[in-house]
Amino acid sequence: MENRIDIFDIGIDALTAKDALKKIVQFMEGETLNAVEVVTLELLVRGQNDPEWREHMKKMDLILPGERDILDASEKAAALLEGATANPDSHLMKELDKRVFLKMFFKYLQRSQKKLFVLAGKEEDLAFLNEAIRPYMRGMVQVGRAVLSEGNGRKDRIINEINGVEPDCILSILPYPMQERFISDAKALLNARVWMGLGLPLFEENHKKKTVRKLRRFFLKKTFLHLVDRQKEMQPAPVQSGRMRR
Repeated sequence: MENRIDIFDIGIDALTAKDALKKIVQFMEGETLNAVEVVTLELLVRGQNDPEWREHMKKMDLILPGERDILDASEKAAALLEGATANPDSHLMKELDKRVFLKMFFKYLQRSQKKLFVLAGKEEDLAFLNEAIRPYMRGMVQVGRAVLSEGNGRKDRIINEINGVEPDCILSILPYPMQERFISDAKALLNARVWMGLGLPLFEENHKKKTVRKLRRFFLKKTFLHLVDRQKEMQPAPVQSGRMRR
């Protein structure tokens, strides 16, 4: 796909909010479930050395960047694969800063009166998410919600709950690596149109002190750049073409 960057063997689609929403609308009109993940810097750093997680991510139908820091570093990340985009669109950078895609996505659900099922790892996370999307809830129909945590043995039961209400969209904020593992394993069993995997950091930052947010992002980005540089060093050197001089 054009405008795709590869980071840690994960293909990320650097689409504008408008183009990303067009893909979502197409998915909604389909007959099968399409899985979408909005990745954060923290998620990429945590998963970069996890081969099982990367395999689950490869089964996603669309992977979108959730933070501009991912694209800020993409000039280095793009160099890992020949032909990758080295200069991300500055317009997209601004959209990521303002969370434009998420706002457009929730407005679309609201305007279209889509049925929503919310999935989280803790009751507190469900409450937090409901508060974050409260401005868009008029029009959206939340037909179900569930908590899935490690070891609670509710996976099959939750699949049945979801299929019983036939939501248009499953909104998931399960923790790493449960979120990607769940949709990878259950995708063929779920009766819905779009799975939207999100991370709490996409909502939490608006509630944190500015200094704390900047410090956290500084260290995350520094770690990310180090990992990208390390991966670049591990790539084989390009083969030189042409005849050898004698």
